[in-house]
Amino acid sequence: MSLYENIKENLTAQIYELEALQSVYPEELVIADQGILADINNFIEFPQELPQRLEYSIKISENEAIIELQVCLPNDYPQEKPEVYARTSSLDRTQQLLLNEALTSFLNTNEKGDPCIYSLISWLQDNIEKYLQNSKVNKESNHENEKKEHEQPGELSFARYWIYSHHIYSKLKRRDIINLAKEHSLTGFCLPGKPGIICIEGIKTDCELWWQKIKVMNWHKILIKLIEDEILNDENNINTMRKYHNFQEISFPSSDRHNDMGQLLTYLTDHQSQHVFNEIFGIKGKFTH
Repeated sequence: MSLYENIKENLTAQIYELEALQSVYPEELVIADQGILADINNFIEFPQELPQRLEYSIKISENEAIIELQVCLPNDYPQEKPEVYARTSSLDRTQQLLLNEALTSFLNTNEKGDPCIYSLISWLQDNIEKYLQNSKVNKESNHENEKKEHEQPGELSFARYWIYSHHIYSKLKRRDIINLAKEHSLTGFCLPGKPGIICIEGIKTDCELWWQKIKVMNWHKILIKLIEDEILNDENNINTMRKYHNFQEISFPSSDRHNDMGQLLTYLTDHQSQHVFNEIFGIKGKFTH
């Protein structure tokens, strides 16, 4: 079987599984990009340029909690494992992390070649209750500690996190990166593609909350390369410390789906951040003339 025939077979299996899921979850299943779905169907009929990955999310109601299962399928799925991530506002950070670790462990028990998204949904429905209960207990026990912390506030720090990822393609992850940054009043940018670079800045505790939520997603590789921080003498002065006045997604594509590092260096320089280029990539950035 040729490479294109193999990919065509896998993509056909993806479409069959998607259609079965849509019949069960007609309102709850949302496709991230209908254009990619159309490209996949075109490829199945006329195999030419490889389509991008199929992504969708499914909202599952269980015990008054809404769990969103985010799915990203490589072209080789079901021969290769999907990227999946479950999220719900009903869980604290620890239980969300433990839930996704267990979900990944269950995913790895599935046989390659067999579509597995429905079995992941069934696993979530069967196992979410214990994580919800543990999260409820944790929130109750932490309530008094939070009250004490508010009564005795400590020093506030401003921080800027520089984060490197092997790649950022998933539209679902990119949506969460932006929405969570806005939720925590953080500014900075996200550069999707390969490699993926993220900068977030704001109150350090808010940066850490954002990072805890992002890092538990299913990544090939993601890590903090540098943290810049300093004590805030006056919380009202936080905006004067920001180098980025909002949070936005930026784009510097090159012809091979990699990011143009020269354009990134220019962007960093425009925001007085060129010094981090060496920290991120291990080389000194130089402008070409």
